[in-house]
Amino acid sequence: MTERTRQISNEMITQLPLFDANGSFGKPCRTEPEYPTAAAYLTHLDRLGVQRGLVYSVEGSEFHPATGNRKLLAELDATPGAHERLAPALVIGMQMRHEAGAMEELKAMMRTRRIRALRAFPTRMRHALGQLEPVIEELAAFEPTLFLDSREGVPAHDLLAFANRFPSVPMVYMQGMWGNLPIMFDLLRRCPNIVIETSWIHSRNSIELMAREFGAKRLIFGLGYRSHAGASIAELAHLDLDPAGVRLLAHENLERLLGLRPGASEERKPAAPLFQRLLEGRPIELDLVDAHGHMGPLGRWLQGDAEWEEQIPDAVRRMDKIGIKTMIVSGLHAIFSDPLEGNRLLEARLAGYGERFRGYFVFNPCYADELVSHFDEFFAHPFWVGFKVHTSGWCLPVTDPRFEPMFAYANRRRLPILFHTWDGPYDTPSMFTKIVKRHPEAIFIMGHSGGGTNARIQAEQLAAENPNVFLEWCGSFTTPRLYEGTLRRVGADRVLFGTDGMLHSFAWELGRFLSLDLPEAQLRPALGPNMRRILALRR
Repeated sequence: MTERTRQISNEMITQLPLFDANGSFGKPCRTEPEYPTAAAYLTHLDRLGVQRGLVYSVEGSEFHPATGNRKLLAELDATPGAHERLAPALVIGMQMRHEAGAMEELKAMMRTRRIRALRAFPTRMRHALGQLEPVIEELAAFEPTLFLDSREGVPAHDLLAFANRFPSVPMVYMQGMWGNLPIMFDLLRRCPNIVIETSWIHSRNSIELMAREFGAKRLIFGLGYRSHAGASIAELAHLDLDPAGVRLLAHENLERLLGLRPGASEERKPAAPLFQRLLEGRPIELDLVDAHGHMGPLGRWLQGDAEWEEQIPDAVRRMDKIGIKTMIVSGLHAIFSDPLEGNRLLEARLAGYGERFRGYFVFNPCYADELVSHFDEFFAHPFWVGFKVHTSGWCLPVTDPRFEPMFAYANRRRLPILFHTWDGPYDTPSMFTKIVKRHPEAIFIMGHSGGGTNARIQAEQLAAENPNVFLEWCGSFTTPRLYEGTLRRVGADRVLFGTDGMLHSFAWELGRFLSLDLPEAQLRPALGPNMRRILALRR
């Protein structure tokens, strides 16, 4: 795809009638509501410049399908503008065939409202996907489209069997992310009626690979969690697809599945100027530092390229396009194989690019004796600026005493250490409580801001209590916990922007950050100044 075609696609985004396939509202039992009402969801769409949404009732998925469906339609009737902008999706369950009048009521709703969209949550409702067969058979005359959430954990063979059992019923696989990619590619290959909803696909090149192999008609747009903000919009703006493919993904495919008239194009610009600039394909004119990057092949990811000769030019192109001045990277070879060899390879490949790339020295304590003896050699070179640790990848807790020489060296030299952090037994932030106090001059960067909800809370507390702890941005989208609150709790000077490229999409991660519901003045420190300040501490 040419740069001119990319520019056309960027110009289109703010004019396209974007259609979110992943909407909902209502009050769940396990968390605070993202959108308690239809009006709250519409406000979110307005803030991001999205025209329409497909919505289901949260009560229908967590409490009782028929009750939730009634509440859904009643609220759409009562909310100004909802009929024009929100399309209903009715929740179904196998139990409905055994509840008096439930199927008749469901069919009446579909008939009178011309509803085709059905949402199913079989795991949540404690039945197998195959037990929905009689329900779908009874509703076949309404030409339904079935939407299934990947987080339900339905086994792949059940999905394949169900899709093949109903070849004329489109099935939309929702909210799959990088770990689901093998399943998604297999579903697309085996079942022509499978469609992929893309809201959670944050990995570089993944949407393009699907579109090239299976066609853009097999993909639809979604927003994901409220905490994702405008991530998927930015990704849409930066996809290497032609304008026709972008339109299909943005709204036309979902309109076709639901039997709806096309939305009218209109200018719907989001309020944030930096986010708008990103959508238009113009680089962010700041000293933008990416504090979390990787380079090299990795077998557990579908990247589309595995050779350095392909990855490095692509990285530079993407950095130039969005405005990243410096990317601090660790080598995947060093993380998942021989660390000394991998660290040397990273420097050999990237040191010639000067300030564009800087390196984290991967310290795997399984090789502690060998690596410690090389610290002074490596850190005599300007390329190396800190350490990278991936304890969960090595199945070692951060409290392992073999980390101590690295902690002591970082403390003496005032170096940053970027940790992969997540909920679990190896690197959840609460495990750092004593470590960060023992080494007050070292900078501890909580990669992914802790990961899930509980670990995010721990990371916030750790940063609030220790001035040498910072939270890093990328991958923090796996929790509905809003990052706006995190920034307020820890302070704008304690957050670092990172992309996790070349694994994650640069545009997806930056788009999410720039579209947070905060004044841009509160976002700017994380985009570069905070990391520059850390790098300047080095002894």
